[in-house]
Amino acid sequence: MTKCMKCGVYITDNTDKCPLCQQVVAPVDMSSDHKNIAGAFGQHNNVSDESTGDTDSAAKLINGTNDTDSAEKPTDGTAKFEKSTASHDNGTRYPDVKGASRKYRLLENIILFLSIVGQIVLTTVDYMTDQEINWSFIVLLVVIYANVTLRLAIVGRNGYIFKIVSTFVFTVLFLEGIDLLTGASGWALTFVFPSAILAMVIATIILMIVNIRNWQSYMMMQLFLVLMSVIAMILVAVKVIWFPYLAMGAMGASLFLFLGTLIIGDKRARTELKRRFHI
Repeated sequence: MTKCMKCGVYITDNTDKCPLCQQVVAPVDMSSDHKNIAGAFGQHNNVSDESTGDTDSAAKLINGTNDTDSAEKPTDGTAKFEKSTASHDNGTRYPDVKGASRKYRLLENIILFLSIVGQIVLTTVDYMTDQEINWSFIVLLVVIYANVTLRLAIVGRNGYIFKIVSTFVFTVLFLEGIDLLTGASGWALTFVFPSAILAMVIATIILMIVNIRNWQSYMMMQLFLVLMSVIAMILVAVKVIWFPYLAMGAMGASLFLFLGTLIIGDKRARTELKRRFHI
């Protein structure tokens, strides 16, 4: 059984994302959660036992007991049961996820509108000052990067792994665009690309430590980093990256992280790979 830490709902199937908010779910400690659930159902059983006991006592004393007293006990037991059931139902009610996400939609649209208007004004000013469009392209990249980051990585409903990977990709593309517009010296691919891979390796290690019970879910991110480091080494081989040491460090860090997880994780790691690739 897994649990969504954002919505607070329990999920019994094998999905790794919450069906309500699409956040990555985490396995729950069945010992503690089972006690809470058992306690809730225990109250129901106790109430049912009390109601049964009251009915039996009323049947035994029906010839010499006041009818009002015998009728009060089942009523009291029924009230307790309804109260307990109502509290139990309120505890398992699903949250209004659509209502929570809808309030950000207006803010996103306002920012997008202001970005478009501002970009048109700046492009016009850039053209009117020197009859060319130069620095406004850099502003355009900044506007696109800010809006994409806002929609995907900040207020998006995707899981945090997707947010981290998408932020990595768009940051590298954004800085590469800046590099191309400022002389194409190659500093983005040479320094930013491998440095981003190293930063992602460190972030993956931290996430695996924090979420130690579900560490195998980060193996796909590790494979992604290995693929990115292979691309970096190819760029080194074709002389696009002219400072190879950062790329070599990124390759070694990502490869060692994946191999270490695969070897130390043993059967659990291999099972995760088989599940992901349907082997």
